[in-house]
Amino acid sequence: MLQLLDERCRQNASGLPVNRKISDDWVGIGFRLGDISLIAKMDEVSEILPPPQTIRVPGVKHWVKGLANVRGSLMPVLDMNAYLFGEATPTKKENRVLIINLMGVAAGLLVEEVYGLRRFKPEDHLKEAGTEMSAVREYLNGIFVDQVRKWNVFSVEKLIKTDQFIRVV
Repeated sequence: MLQLLDERCRQNASGLPVNRKISDDWVGIGFRLGDISLIAKMDEVSEILPPPQTIRVPGVKHWVKGLANVRGSLMPVLDMNAYLFGEATPTKKENRVLIINLMGVAAGLLVEEVYGLRRFKPEDHLKEAGTEMSAVREYLNGIFVDQVRKWNVFSVEKLIKTDQFIRVV
């Protein structure tokens, strides 16, 4: 009887699970500059805030909005539209500041709008970058495409390694 039961169990048993490598999703923060939809890696953005009050600093580039007190830390707020395209970000209720703290550089990046978290499979990453975005192209790391739009991957690391960005005077 036990042998029959054992035989039936073996016939109806499903196989062991296949040892497949599970890849983590690529997670980023979606935002907009002008007509361009961008996404920054989640690891590169530590916080998203409404634009804080800033104090203007004399003698700096036109894209430096000023200094702001963010949770007790003095931090520069930089207008990304003005930096990349030469025109100040239009003031709207959708404006947000992406707080970055990477490789010793802490700053707030003023963007027109934040769309929130987006998840993609790493294998969906395309190395190509849009050709229509000459001002942004050097900061891009490919694209992701979902049902709604094409997301250009914006590299904060590339941005902070640029001399032009670091030298605000």
